[in-house]
Amino acid sequence: FHKTTMSNDDDMTPTEREQWLRDHGVQIESSADRRKAESALSGTDRPLSVVEQVQRLSISDAAAGGENGVKFVYLPHDTSKKIQTVCLPSRLVEALGPAGDIIPTYVKSFFADGRSIDEKIFKDQAAKQNLLGGDMEKFAANAKKEKLATVSEGEPAATAKEEEKTTTLSSSSLMNATAGGSTETFPLVRPSKTNKNEGVYIYLDEVGMLKHLPLNTRASQLAQQCGYHPAPNFYGDVFVGRVSSKPMLHNIDIESGDIMDTTKEWIVRAPHENVLWQQAINEATGRSGETQPNHAGTEGVAAEATGNDGCSYTWLQNEEEVELIVPLIDDGDETVNKRLIKVNFLHQKVVVKYNNECKVEVELYSKIDVDGCTWTLDKKNLVITCEKARDGEIWPRLESSG
Repeated sequence: FHKTTMSNDDDMTPTEREQWLRDHGVQIESSADRRKAESALSGTDRPLSVVEQVQRLSISDAAAGGENGVKFVYLPHDTSKKIQTVCLPSRLVEALGPAGDIIPTYVKSFFADGRSIDEKIFKDQAAKQNLLGGDMEKFAANAKKEKLATVSEGEPAATAKEEEKTTTLSSSSLMNATAGGSTETFPLVRPSKTNKNEGVYIYLDEVGMLKHLPLNTRASQLAQQCGYHPAPNFYGDVFVGRVSSKPMLHNIDIESGDIMDTTKEWIVRAPHENVLWQQAINEATGRSGETQPNHAGTEGVAAEATGNDGCSYTWLQNEEEVELIVPLIDDGDETVNKRLIKVNFLHQKVVVKYNNECKVEVELYSKIDVDGCTWTLDKKNLVITCEKARDGEIWPRLESSG
């Protein structure tokens, strides 16, 4: 690990400072960059967009259609679909480069899918201030920036009250900020001297979880192979790209076989590389490294929920099952009568009644396998075990958005 310092910072012009940061791997997207990207991807002679490439994959393996450029990988969440190689067009690299990682700009149109934000997940995450590598306040700020950027010449600037509305943390401001697509970059391994200064990254929809996109288990498995424990959750289709940081940051080829073959050197070395990087960060900052926050009900820590009669119950989950612990009677000498217990399992719903009183009626976040669901009695608590319909899925919460 080498600390990056900016020499003669005071002598640099803003343009020189921005270029220096780009050359050293700092991602900066200005309005000029957006205009360049739009220009390079428009017109009759434009290269294929990533959306068009992915659409062509359903017809043939030749997604790039003869386009020259840097190879990277499309990794769909649907395990029945092939992991395939796509292309970052040379014309786009020439327009936006040569320095920098161009893939986030190129793939963000893929994430502009028009899906709405799940309001309940949004509120849960807003309370926790927790996105995968993101900060929800950042999105509100972006929404304000995007709105101000669209004000035409001669139009009055936004009033203070209007600006306050724009920066209010809400699902609508988040939708506004990410309507054109928003790319999150996750490092599988970062460039360093010990790996020939080459890094590999996952590019995902930054608000994929909030859109309630399906879990991408293959992306999580890849991260786990690179030393991330527990494996992070990725939602929806993702892309995998490679960069080199020498002589300046730029994209280089990676193909589908490079991520599917677990014997590839970069995958084998990644866990050790990531440990070294984290140790260096800890040493440089004097603090423990950041870890991915646990999801609700995981790591053996029960999460609380509220039943129909206002009483609280708890729940736990792992990748295969979700467990509900429901108190049936208040503390006291009274014992539970098993004959008065009725539990109804539906594909995405559980209903618990005791003595004809509805204790819990919960619409679940995702589907369960009804045939794999059971319940047992532990003193005065009803313990319900539901087998998840999709193995490997960690739910961000118990309930659906209703």
